[in-house]
Amino acid sequence: MRKERLAYGIICLAILVTVIVSLMLGTQLFSLSELWQAFTGNRPAVLNTVLTFRLPRIVAALVVGGMLATAGAISQSVFRNRLADPTILGVTSAGELFMLLGGFFLPAFGLQKLILAFLGGLVAFALLANRKTLRHPYQLIIVGVALNLTFTGLKQLFTQGIDVGNSLGFNGMTWSSATGLVIAGCIGLILALLVAPWANDLKLPDEQLAMVGVPVIAIRLSLLALVVYLSADVTSVVGTIPFIGIIVPNIARYFVGHDYQTILPFSMLSGAWLLLLVDTVGRVVILPSEISAATLMAVIGGPFLVILVQRGGFNGIKTG
Repeated sequence: MRKERLAYGIICLAILVTVIVSLMLGTQLFSLSELWQAFTGNRPAVLNTVLTFRLPRIVAALVVGGMLATAGAISQSVFRNRLADPTILGVTSAGELFMLLGGFFLPAFGLQKLILAFLGGLVAFALLANRKTLRHPYQLIIVGVALNLTFTGLKQLFTQGIDVGNSLGFNGMTWSSATGLVIAGCIGLILALLVAPWANDLKLPDEQLAMVGVPVIAIRLSLLALVVYLSADVTSVVGTIPFIGIIVPNIARYFVGHDYQTILPFSMLSGAWLLLLVDTVGRVVILPSEISAATLMAVIGGPFLVILVQRGGFNGIKTG
């Protein structure tokens, strides 16, 4: 318990410090005193820059990081596989493909991107969730990577000759988009905390759960729907950001144990901090240009996944 409290204290402090640093850094560097003067009404130009450009981006990064980490943790529970993550399994790339096709062939309508991303995620999970892949973790990852590459290839095929590089991401984030993410994120994250006991139930074999009357299929489908919802919300606004759903829950287990009622809230906070840190570094490392959070997470997450696989511990379907 003491270790958990210390871990929560450290991550909350890290978030606070990173938020302050992120407010300071950018094409214009602000000091702490300038920020203080801005918020006390003495530096309106600085306040305008902070409120219009930096704060919505910070809020969006925090919410998206929490959502992705939570989606990853729940995926690992559903598939009983610590390597499971919506980005690796093709869920987010399927969502992006469906968004693209919908933009080409359907008339615009309200919540179009979110609905299409959700449908794409459902299709990806439907292709993944069969008896063989559920029982063989490495096969799940291989099939997921194949689906991811397929959906990505199809997306590139349909966008051949079209510049879509700046259509998604945190660059240019507005309060309108950030507010939508906050509302959708709060709904999804609260639901995740409420269903955390279900994730714990799935640690046991399906046969044992069925014997005591636990509706395994209903639980698994409900959790999968929540994963798709969280992933679709993120994909529809900022696109695909890989590996947060793998890195954060696995580190969370080291600090707070294997109970999903502690893994999920700690993953939310840790994912929020990690993505904000990565986005802040990407904003300032090559000024006046920037490196996207997705690119930096790919650089960080690739080696982490290799180390995770080499360490083993994924024989069978046990997640621990």
